[in-house]
Amino acid sequence: MWASIAWRLFWRELRRGELWVIAFALFLAVGSVVSLSGITEGVKSALLQRSAQFNAADKVLRSSQPFDEQLFELAEQQHQLSTARQMQFDSMLFSGDAMQLATIKAVSSSYPLRGDLVLYRSELVTAGETAVLTPGQVFFEARLFDLLGVKVGDEVELGLAKLQVGGVIVNEPDAPLSVFGGSPRVIMHLDDVPATDIVQPGSRIGYRYLFAGDTTALAQFEAEANDKLSVHQRWQKMDRESAIGGALERAERFLLLAGLLGIVLAACAAAVAASRYSQRHTRAVAIVKALGATTAQIRLIYGSHLLLVVLFSLVCGLVAGQLAIGAVQWGINLYMADYRAEFSIRPLWLGALTCVICALLFAARPMWRLANTAAIEVLKQPAAQFVVDKLQWLTGAAAIWALMWLFSGELVLSIGLFLLCAGFAALLIATAAVIVRLVKPAAAGQASAPKLAIANLRRRLWANSFQLITFSLAIFLALLLYFLRAELIGQWQRQIPEGAPNQFLVNINQQQRTVLNNFAREQQLQLDQYYPVVRGRLLSINDEQLQQEATKEDRSQQRVGVGRELNLTWLTALPKNNHILQGNWFTEGATAQVSVEEEIAERLEVKLGDSLAFSIGGQQVSAVVSSIRKVDWNSLQPNFYMILSPDLLADFPATYITAFYLPAERNQLLNQLARLLPTVSVISVDNIIAQVNDIIDQVTVALSFILLIICLAAALVLVAQVQATLEQREQELAILRTLGARYALLRNALLLEFALLGAMAGGFATLLAELMLLLVQQRVFELPFTPHYSLWWMGPALGIGMVTLLGWWQLRRLLSIPGAQLMRRVLQG
Repeated sequence: MWASIAWRLFWRELRRGELWVIAFALFLAVGSVVSLSGITEGVKSALLQRSAQFNAADKVLRSSQPFDEQLFELAEQQHQLSTARQMQFDSMLFSGDAMQLATIKAVSSSYPLRGDLVLYRSELVTAGETAVLTPGQVFFEARLFDLLGVKVGDEVELGLAKLQVGGVIVNEPDAPLSVFGGSPRVIMHLDDVPATDIVQPGSRIGYRYLFAGDTTALAQFEAEANDKLSVHQRWQKMDRESAIGGALERAERFLLLAGLLGIVLAACAAAVAASRYSQRHTRAVAIVKALGATTAQIRLIYGSHLLLVVLFSLVCGLVAGQLAIGAVQWGINLYMADYRAEFSIRPLWLGALTCVICALLFAARPMWRLANTAAIEVLKQPAAQFVVDKLQWLTGAAAIWALMWLFSGELVLSIGLFLLCAGFAALLIATAAVIVRLVKPAAAGQASAPKLAIANLRRRLWANSFQLITFSLAIFLALLLYFLRAELIGQWQRQIPEGAPNQFLVNINQQQRTVLNNFAREQQLQLDQYYPVVRGRLLSINDEQLQQEATKEDRSQQRVGVGRELNLTWLTALPKNNHILQGNWFTEGATAQVSVEEEIAERLEVKLGDSLAFSIGGQQVSAVVSSIRKVDWNSLQPNFYMILSPDLLADFPATYITAFYLPAERNQLLNQLARLLPTVSVISVDNIIAQVNDIIDQVTVALSFILLIICLAAALVLVAQVQATLEQREQELAILRTLGARYALLRNALLLEFALLGAMAGGFATLLAELMLLLVQQRVFELPFTPHYSLWWMGPALGIGMVTLLGWWQLRRLLSIPGAQLMRRVLQG
């Protein structure tokens, strides 16, 4: 019997629109979560695929031992991955009487798996016929031609092998991008290595296994290969302190924050549906109970309704979300031709879980309360006031936090954002209540549109407070994402301004500085400052000797050091992109002091006043920590972990680093510079700048799309919120029309009511957005904070315009209904 009643009531309420509100809210929640999570995954995948070009592969395994063929067989045969091999070592090159230490990279024919290896059959990087690496040939970095005095076609000796110079290296996808330079680079074919007889027991050879393929297959291969790895093998990861790594990490933060805000909005939609569900079904339950239904039957009836709505919303939301993901992947593919779109199950199960959580924690409580409605309620007029259900608010808050945590996987970030939103909601309700009560005298008499509007705001104090929360959050999300996309990305992009140095010169000695300065003056090049560099190793902290390298087997309590030699410098002025966090920069005449970078200080447990001992050129020097610095590793500038006071290093021989900007059309100057100063290394960072700008562009496009989704969802939430008060407003308009209120009065009062509500919502949203931007800029993205003056007029204007237009669009039909017809509709329910 209950099933028959449930089915008839279900179809009746569908026709009346009673269930469409909660169905719409669940659809919005599921669709938003699926699309936002899928979009963030897609953009992140695109960024990682683009960054893989700087590794020449999707996955790189590094080893100090010869290649393990079993790993290649596992990758190729069981996981259908593409593979390549690479060896790297330092050796002497000979050409007649000339010799030069070089870094040799031997690669297999399939190298590179990602990115492009560009070789020219020429000594110049600016002109030449493209070439292909074949056995028997070597290709040089441009400066090696002058250092060895060779040209294309000459023979050079490497170990016991004689190889022909094939040309110049123009672009190498996984070339080291450190501005501290190194030996000149040579590329040869892997098949030529045995003939050199260089690889002997004990030789310092670096082996790299390169893998590329489907993300899922790569993950499965990595998990399976981990059990086979030795202590000499480890996976290469993106360096978060590099420009590319920092840009990728910042991009992930942008997208994660946007997704979290979308979760909040989806939860607001579900809260609106739950509120309307609770208010509008009391009388229907009372009628069914008056006909003899029990509480258990009522719960079965409404439980079946909820289940059907959940299933319908879930299917529609999953389909809509997947369609949005497909559209974005198609767009990324147009923007990035080599993008490989991959299907992920995570957005789908996350959307399904979102639907279940919203249904249980937002709708289960109202359904339970409705089942307890007494049959006598059928004789009473439905309550018009807003009912505060504390338990439902608690379960709703738990649902919001759970969804944020599930989506982000970041516990601290989810708690922080949730507490901020909760505190803002509490402050907003209290402020709204105070404002509405303060304007009580202005509503006396209700003889004009302003007085009637204020009276309506006061009459629905708690309902308006709840509306104010959802309106403010919706406007806040739109404002925040707009400024994240427009201003924060602009600040990020301005860190690499137009004309930033793109050519770094390293290994400059003191005598060469004069020659270089004259060359720059003749060619009208603007040189950056000179950074002196010496190599040194940190030995001890406060006379405690440091262990230079830690292993898993080592269980000693000895403090672990850096594990390698550091590039040390001495400067009198604080470098750009450095900020003092603790202590003070070197004063004039300061002696035996050192400034330490923040992260290395935390890692080594170094604090102000500690004494550090260094080994430099066979001599030991000591310095006291006078300051802790924060360094912007994303800037394309030489940065240092340790900066010593000038008195400590003045007597040590040093080389210098400087940089300048060179337009692409003047690249021929690099060849002139190489001939003028053959021992100076020229390192171009054009590829880094282009890659960072590509990442910024992709994040901009992604955030634009997410902003569109958020604005659409915000508008739909506002529509649902107005619909939640539709029945009560219909009753009020019927009474006022019966008492003789004219159309113009009611129209003006309605518009003014929504304008006031929108102005308050926009003002609160502006305040919250400015506070959130402050936190995001300084804490999350580590950018300097600047006030957003345009925000203070955009927020209220957006609130007034959005709420007024949507409110008028929803209620204009009620105003056009004749008074008698409107009264009949109210009396008939």
